[in-house]
Formats: sequence, C-alpha cells, structure tokens
Amino acid sequence: MVVPPQQLLGLGFSVGQLDCAGVKLTLCEVYDFDGSGEILPESKKIPRYLELKPGVDGVFALDKGAYLVRYCEYVKVPEDSLALAIPRSSLLRSGVTLFTAVWDPGYEGRGYGLMLVLNNHGIKIGVGAQVAQLVYLRLSERSAIPYRGTYYLER
Repeated sequence: MVVPPQQLLGLGFSVGQLDCAGVKLTLCEVYDFDGSGEILPESKKIPRYLELKPGVDGVFALDKGAYLVRYCEYVKVPEDSLALAIPRSSLLRSGVTLFTAVWDPGYEGRGYGLMLVLNNHGIKIGVGAQVAQLVYLRLSERSAIPYRGTYYLER
C-alpha cells in the first residue's frame, strides 16, 4: 500500500517537500566516477568519485554519461515501510534517467542515485532541481531486521 504524502509529515518533511504521491528529491551534489568497483561474495570495493562543481549560476552542465548524484533531503524510512525513488517525467523527457536501489525499512540518511544522461546533447540541471519522487510503501508487517548497513545515517 502506498503511504499517502500527508502521513509523511511525521517523518520530518515539510508540506513544501511533499509531491502528489511522495516526497520531492532534489539534486544536491554530482560526482564523476574515478575508477572501477568490485563486488565479490565476501567484500565490495566502491570506486572513488570526483565531485563536480556547478557553474556560478548553480547549474551543472552534464555531458552524456553516468554520474553519481546525491539528494539534498535527509530521509527516514519507518520500519513498517520501504521507499522507491522514481525519476521525474521531465527528466525522462530530457533523455536522462535515475537508477536507485530499494530504500530499506529503517534506513536513515541522504541517499544517492545513478543518473544516466542518455541525451547526446547532455543536460543542464540546477542544484535544488527536483529529479525524483520518493514513494513510500507500507509493508504488511514491520521489518524484523531494520537496515543498519554501511550507508545507515549517511552524512
């Protein structure tokens, strides 16, 4: 069951942060990949990233490619829910999409997404621009194992 946006006010979101079916996720930081990653059965090595800086106007000019993006919003996911970030349709219509993982029950922090600029002409996107909508889904039962992994309480 989708959690109605007005019920998210108790999680620290303001009315202005709510969208039609969830919470607005806005662009805060953009990173370029600086190396390869490694995912093995017993370990993982996340690549290094180079933080890109927006222009003096607060706008990133991104060429075609893959970028790690950080959202501005600090998110809390209750232990009876999970959340999914869905890209805005205006992003898709610009030839850009986001990939994200499940935001697990109990997760808390400022999340990341993988932004793929597929448009051969690139995109200009400003700091604070809404890029996704975070939709909360209520579980039929509270999670027995809330998230406390590597990315819990990110920055």
